[in-house]
Amino acid sequence: MLLSSQRVATATVIGLALLSRSAVAGESPMGWIYTAEVAPPGTREFEQWVDVQTKQTRGDYTNVRLRSELEFGITSKYQTAIYLNSRFIRAYRNQMDGTTAGPNTDIPDTFDPTSRYKMSRVESVSWENIYQLSNPLVDPVGLAVYVEPSWGRRNKELEFKLILQKNFLDDRVIWATNLSTALENNKRGSDVEKATELDLLTGVSYRFMNNWSAGIEVRNHREFTGYGYGVANHSAWFLGPNVHYATKGWWLTAAWRSQMPWASGFQDDQKEVISGGRIYGDEHTRNQFVLKLGVPF
Repeated sequence: MLLSSQRVATATVIGLALLSRSAVAGESPMGWIYTAEVAPPGTREFEQWVDVQTKQTRGDYTNVRLRSELEFGITSKYQTAIYLNSRFIRAYRNQMDGTTAGPNTDIPDTFDPTSRYKMSRVESVSWENIYQLSNPLVDPVGLAVYVEPSWGRRNKELEFKLILQKNFLDDRVIWATNLSTALENNKRGSDVEKATELDLLTGVSYRFMNNWSAGIEVRNHREFTGYGYGVANHSAWFLGPNVHYATKGWWLTAAWRSQMPWASGFQDDQKEVISGGRIYGDEHTRNQFVLKLGVPF
């Protein structure tokens, strides 16, 4: 009898928690930070990401990545998604020495480095998997693990995340932290570049009125040559705000982060592309923006 009462009480708590957030189930309240909540079983959602990097030390540089996602809730603990990733780049004499290059440009060996560069392509397909170990709505801390392989003709990646989430003030404040690492295999002209990335992201989102949330996000990115953490390349920091709106029929998130003047280069070629404390070259830009739209179906 006692066990049955405990089960009823637990089910009631979970039900009330889910009802309190039913209008925003499946949403993504932050720009680049994942939360430990998963989509309810049997639900489906379409998401469109528009992720834009702009501005280096001079000239023109715009790097647009589109991610079109179909997301599925499989069980109360597991969700999965398929992404189609595309990229569009425009660059012109944006490097510190006045030449044309930049992140993801993949410029051919025969390219005139003083010319304008344009590139557009379907880049890869990604398979996202998130498994929830504890639920932030009913447990002291939410915890989830994330695995995402990506396959493309020129780009391959295997990414892992550890996702932590803590809610406060009746779930109106969400604090989430992601520890992420990725193994990359990318073609750059006639070369193949192997690298390992390590990211620490943390941020908060506060629901300040019905349907509306806002907050701030921090990222520390570190990159290493080859597979593993033996040869460090650089470290870069980013900071910026996010804003989120959600209804039962759709949700929208916008975020911006700016590179802080705290970059470190650990190799000579990395030190050479640091200006004003920020790292550029083929690594990063001054600004990054993301807009995400989610529609259940």
